[in-house]
Amino acid sequence: MTAQRERWIESNGVRLWCETLGDPGDPAILLVMGLGAQGTAWPDDFCEMLRAGGRYVIRYDNRDTGLSERVDYAARPYTLTDLADDAAGLLDGLGVEAAHLVGASMGGMIAQEIALEHPGRVRTLTAVMSTAAALDPETSAFQGSERDPRLLAWDARQAADPPVTADEHIQARVDLARIVTGSLSPFDEPATRRIIARDVARAGDLAHTMRNHVLAVTASRDRSGLVGSIKAPALVIHGTEDPMAPFEQGRALAAAIPGSVFMPIEGMGHTLPAPALARIAAAILAHTGGADR
Repeated sequence: MTAQRERWIESNGVRLWCETLGDPGDPAILLVMGLGAQGTAWPDDFCEMLRAGGRYVIRYDNRDTGLSERVDYAARPYTLTDLADDAAGLLDGLGVEAAHLVGASMGGMIAQEIALEHPGRVRTLTAVMSTAAALDPETSAFQGSERDPRLLAWDARQAADPPVTADEHIQARVDLARIVTGSLSPFDEPATRRIIARDVARAGDLAHTMRNHVLAVTASRDRSGLVGSIKAPALVIHGTEDPMAPFEQGRALAAAIPGSVFMPIEGMGHTLPAPALARIAAAILAHTGGADR
């Protein structure tokens, strides 16, 4: 990628890692990643596409993720609203008054919360493979959907034989990635394993991240009746083969936000597959460019 700048920002009582790419004078895009995932999960090629389109790209690690500060959830419990406050503070630290928000999965939920709690900071909203629904702690499914049987089986394996070693954690994440990959792009196990191993080497204990993020999502409010008040132009992108946040969740989110644009991607699962990156980046550049004009 074009030269980027790595830094840490104190925000909302936590220290967050972030990386910026491009000209700070260009319109800012804040990339918000999902549950258990690090900011580096936003593919480099995708970030470069956005930068080449004239955007100042910001990706960061949520609290408890990657190189950002870890917290003791029992002592300092938090919800997605707190993670939204983290993001707003990050923008403060970077001197960005308002940004285009692009959130994937849980990151899309955080982006919704930013739009609800800090509307003046939001130029546009893009939610990818996300939902406004609350998570049912009994079923581990989002309200309005059922948990995919393959995910239920994966959950049961983790509960019966929790991973302990780094290799076991990597294997569990590889198994999960295989389940959530749609037919748009064949599952590449060696590449997936390398990426997950990189994440483990970069951040260490992934179990801490997953545990705290699941608790945060479960403790968070249902936004289904709230997102109708979002004024920022919204784009909702969702794969037709998403087993984690089923397709109807994306369709419902788009229907709930007035004037939003819904962009289904045939064969995409709960990933950012290489064959779809150029299409997604082009849609985001068009969406955010319209707001800039």
